[in-house]
Amino acid sequence: MLHSVSSFPTDTLKKTSQLVLQGLKLCIEKPSPLRNEIMTSPDFWGILQTLAANPESAPTVFEILESGVTGSPPAIMADNYEATITLLNEFASAASAGRTPEQRVDRKQQHRKPRPPQHEKQRYVSD
Repeated sequence: MLHSVSSFPTDTLKKTSQLVLQGLKLCIEKPSPLRNEIMTSPDFWGILQTLAANPESAPTVFEILESGVTGSPPAIMADNYEATITLLNEFASAASAGRTPEQRVDRKQQHRKPRPPQHEKQRYVSD
C-alpha cells in the first residue's frame, strides 16, 4: 500500500496529503509491529520527504516525526535513523532560510534612531 501511495505523481500526493498523512498517523500512533514496519519502509520516508516541502502538509509531517521520536518505545532505530535525520535537516534548513529575512527586518528596526521620549505635562490635582 505504501509503495502505491509513494508512486503517486507529486501533484496528486500533495492534493491528497491530509488524507494520506491522517491515515499514516493512525497506523503509527501506538507501538505495534505495524508501526515498526511502516516506519522502516523507504516508501514511508519518501512520502514524508515529498510532503515536508508542501507548506500545508509540513506541520503534520513534523507531528509524525515527533511521534516517532517521542513514542514509547521510540520508533526511530538503526533502520530509519538516517531517513529521520535527513528529514529533520530539511526542516532545519527551511527554518534557517526564513530566519534571514526576519533578521534583516530586526536589524533595520534596531538601526532606526529612537525617537526622544515625549514628556507628558504633569497635572496636579488640587483637593
